[in-house]
Amino acid sequence: MQNIEPSTKGQFKDFLKTVISFTGDLSSLTCPAFFLNGLSLLEYGTYWGDHPTCFTAISQATEAQERMLAVTRWFMSTLWGSYASRCTHGLNEKKPYNPILGEQFKCKLGEVACVCEQVCHHPPISAFYLQDDKAGVSLNGHCGQKSKFKGTSIKIEQVGRAVLHVKDKNEQFLIDFPDLMIRGVLTGAAFIELSGVCTIMSTSGAKAVIEFVPKPWFSGDYHHIKGTISHQGKDWYSLSGRWSHQSFHTPLQPVQGEKTLLFDAEAAPMADRCTPPYEEQLEIDSHRLWGKVSDALKVKDFQAANVEKTKIEEWQRKVRKERESSSTAWEPSLFTFIHDKQTHSSYVQNTVQLKSSMVGKPYLDDGAWVYNKSLHLTD
Repeated sequence: MQNIEPSTKGQFKDFLKTVISFTGDLSSLTCPAFFLNGLSLLEYGTYWGDHPTCFTAISQATEAQERMLAVTRWFMSTLWGSYASRCTHGLNEKKPYNPILGEQFKCKLGEVACVCEQVCHHPPISAFYLQDDKAGVSLNGHCGQKSKFKGTSIKIEQVGRAVLHVKDKNEQFLIDFPDLMIRGVLTGAAFIELSGVCTIMSTSGAKAVIEFVPKPWFSGDYHHIKGTISHQGKDWYSLSGRWSHQSFHTPLQPVQGEKTLLFDAEAAPMADRCTPPYEEQLEIDSHRLWGKVSDALKVKDFQAANVEKTKIEEWQRKVRKERESSSTAWEPSLFTFIHDKQTHSSYVQNTVQLKSSMVGKPYLDDGAWVYNKSLHLTD
């Protein structure tokens, strides 16, 4: 436990006992301040825009298989921020804040605008939206997590989907999420390993399948991938490498070519999040809402952080009771849930059709949270 603050080792051991013996979804556990990472889980939606140039470049490819390659490059560019940035360079993975119902986060990443909203609390679901107006590329997505202790690790199943839309091609891509294994929890040096298979399926018929390869028991490295990009019955590219470092693609048509760099996670810095000035943020904006907790965590004042965190939790319990007593139903202000059965929409029809081609048993939900001002809804 050399990575644990000496003053919190006793609390850490008690917390581990609670985690190990807990039989429900771990996301419902109240987490002590020393085990918080200072970010709201809602902000994780911004990782999809970590590399805006990769997002924008999707619309520039002319052939379907080339666009799928561009989408795969962008997808790979989202993984380091999402799953490695908080537990490398001497850092350890910790728990984010549980977003409150209706919490929002807005920012710009280069030319890409990002909007996030906590659309459900039981179960917790975060909706996110990114768009580049000039490129005509937009992304609607939502994610919930089911977590449980398994062996010496925490397994997290990510429930939801992301739907990418390229306006000038009128093309959609359905994306599912990898499973997560949080390793090193018992030693206080937690990090994330991805597992399972991710599929990216396009209305053009192009398809990318990415398998996250487990580390061998006695040797080898973490975070390897393998996969293919196919279209019209042909495999156009093979995929290899490590998502946390360098990933590669190898052309297979018309003949096999040389392995080429797809994305270098170590060389490409994440984009800055440009948020509205503090005075312009709403009370429910993540940085304003959790600001005092984060300030206390930065100086390792865990007692003050717990006090401020408790204030937010008690405020939310009061709001929930008031809502229940007045029989007032809460509705998100930025996103709307569109059920897959609402087939009057070609956008929904396309997504439902793509679901049938996904590999494995992805947790795709029975509908999608869509931003009310999504680019695909405009003329």
